Amino acid sequence: MFKMTGSKRIAAGIMGLMMLFVVLFSASFVALESVHDCTGEECPICACINQCENTLRQVGGGMDLQPDPVLPVFLTLIAVFPVVDSLTAETLVSRKIRLNN
Repeated sequence: MFKMTGSKRIAAGIMGLMMLFVVLFSASFVALESVHDCTGEECPICACINQCENTLRQVGGGMDLQPDPVLPVFLTLIAVFPVVDSLTAETLVSRKIRLNN
């Protein structure tokens, strides 16, 4: 239905990496500069922190992900994943054994 060409896939990957960089940079800047010596009303570091916090709020605003229903599903998948290999029956065909008469 939706076929991504190579150039679109590369562009989507680059945009995803750029968004990841912006989020990580903003979060690290806020964490590092949260205890700075404020110069008052016109503090440039406070203005940068405010802008980084707004960026983080806007990036997170698109997702309406509630952690309550997701966590049990995620934990169930983690618990079931190692068991799935033992549930698949091993057959002669899956072991690639040739059956001769």
